[in-house]
Amino acid sequence: MSLASRFFRWHRWLAYLVALQVLAWVLGGLLFAWLPFQAWVKGQGLVARPVVALPPGWAQALAAALPDGQALQGVQAVATARGTAWRLATADGERWLAADGRPLPPPDADAVARFAQQLYRGSGRALPPQRLDEVPPRLGLVREVAPGRTVWRAGFDDALATRLYVDARSGELLAVRTEAWVWYDFFWRFHIMDWAGGEDFNNPWLRAASLAAVALVLCGLVLMVLALRRGWRGRGRRSVSRA
Repeated sequence: MSLASRFFRWHRWLAYLVALQVLAWVLGGLLFAWLPFQAWVKGQGLVARPVVALPPGWAQALAAALPDGQALQGVQAVATARGTAWRLATADGERWLAADGRPLPPPDADAVARFAQQLYRGSGRALPPQRLDEVPPRLGLVREVAPGRTVWRAGFDDALATRLYVDARSGELLAVRTEAWVWYDFFWRFHIMDWAGGEDFNNPWLRAASLAAVALVLCGLVLMVLALRRGWRGRGRRSVSRA
């Protein structure tokens, strides 16, 4: 078998191996380049950031509500569907208190609907909030919220199908999702070949596919050089015969 035949065969089989992944890379690159990231994917302008508003006398109320004899590791004021609340980090775990120091009640559908409407800046109509014990994956791969978390989903019927995910226990805003975000995340997982978490861009699958793609290009370059050499030789023989 000639050298050109060997490289042609290797080039063909490598193309079979990496063709679909190369297509996914190209399609993903086009999507990432053309899709408005902040406006469509992140929903910037559609949803405002929650504002923390502390009531008068909050410091005294918080001091009176702090656990006695328990090491406090952190305190954070958070805007929730029940108003401003305190997230307390202790050695025993996480506690939530209302701004006045009383226990924070879980949000209901009405509280979630009001909270979502306060944050939403688009022109869509609000849809009834849904309480979900598990958010099903989209397109078979995409997780809009981490699994194992009970949430409220408040949606709007705008062009991007904007939806807000609110924690069912604390009432804090967890995520803002749109259909553009779903497709972006879907192609991102194929782009880095991490279909489970979508974060590991140094995984063995990506390394192997990258090496195969480089080998495909190198084989193509060798075939191009061999073809050019044959062309030069052919022109040289034709020049000699005419002479």
